Amino acid sequence: MTPTPNTPRGFRLAGLHCGIKKNGKPDLGLILCDAGATCAGVYTTNKVVAAPVVLSRGHLEARRGDTRAVIVNSGNANACTGDQGMADAQQMVADVASALGVSPEAIQVCSTGVIGAPLPMPVIREGIPKALAAAAPHQGAAFAEAIMTTDTRPKARAAAREIGGRPVQIWGTCKGAGMIHPNMATMLGFVITDAPIAPDDLQAIWARVCDRSFNAITVDGDTSTNDTALILASGAAGGEPFTGADLAAFEDLLLPVARELALDIIRDAEGGSKTVTLTVTGALTSAEALQAAQTVALSPLVKTAIHGEDPNWGRIVAAAGRADVEINPNALSITMGDVALYDRGRWRGPEAEARARAVMQTAEYTITLDLAAGEAHATVYTCDLSKDYIDINASYRS
Repeated sequence: MTPTPNTPRGFRLAGLHCGIKKNGKPDLGLILCDAGATCAGVYTTNKVVAAPVVLSRGHLEARRGDTRAVIVNSGNANACTGDQGMADAQQMVADVASALGVSPEAIQVCSTGVIGAPLPMPVIREGIPKALAAAAPHQGAAFAEAIMTTDTRPKARAAAREIGGRPVQIWGTCKGAGMIHPNMATMLGFVITDAPIAPDDLQAIWARVCDRSFNAITVDGDTSTNDTALILASGAAGGEPFTGADLAAFEDLLLPVARELALDIIRDAEGGSKTVTLTVTGALTSAEALQAAQTVALSPLVKTAIHGEDPNWGRIVAAAGRADVEINPNALSITMGDVALYDRGRWRGPEAEARARAVMQTAEYTITLDLAAGEAHATVYTCDLSKDYIDINASYRS
């Protein structure tokens, strides 16, 4: 089959309803790479880890150079489900592996949804052959819809360029709207590419890219049991694996795709209406810059001020002050968009505040906080906190 534009060569995808979700929406997704793909992954750091994550992490360690498929269900996380949960994850893998005639280690499995309930295995096992039969290069949209939970819309991004004389395509999708905070951000993310990348290089690139995208977003400070971000490279662009400048060019092409997917999660945050890029500069170290940025981005008082479009710079100052990092209060500066709201330890007055409020009335904007203590910097992405977030999560299981 000839892939549609922005569908990397060597992949087929599927998404359908198998019966997990009672509302009839798609709940089973599949990515196939018939000739095998190099795979890299970043998984949750939560101490409570869902069975599919445990299984997939082990498979990746054993077989990073020949992954054949990813099977994903939504509507049920298969987390905190004991021995039965592991047996169910293994059964999902076994069914796909058997149909493809490959080793179970060649399969990645992911689940997302409600924690604690057993998987409805009869409907999943009936759905897997249907997904295998439906898989095609043009089914990316169906897959993106099948992995959704509280998302209000599918999230997909693509990029393409010539690298080393070879045309390279990247396509990715993710799900996530709540329980978002590093590390990992609470989500499932899948990126496929036809670039030829060696396993060790792909893992190193993916870790760096995730640090600047999926691990740089926060909605509510909660990290899930199921977080998984995978990238699969089929090598169908041809030739030997990229090295040197070509490898760097691939990373440059990949990063914006992952970053936009991460921002799409913030744009679709549960109860959210604002997307804010928060950059901390003037930190003593990069680690302190990140710590300060995450402290401010996660502050409920800052997030509610963002929702209320209130340029309450005092909340930002207070959050930065409790971040336990080196800071120079007398030289601290805060900028919203292009408006200097607080400059070298001094409020710029009501006129600046009015201009900052106008910035905050837009859907997406930046906040820059200069700690005036050093040269390091870091950027995170956050959103507002609204009453709708409470409504969504108070009735999540009902």
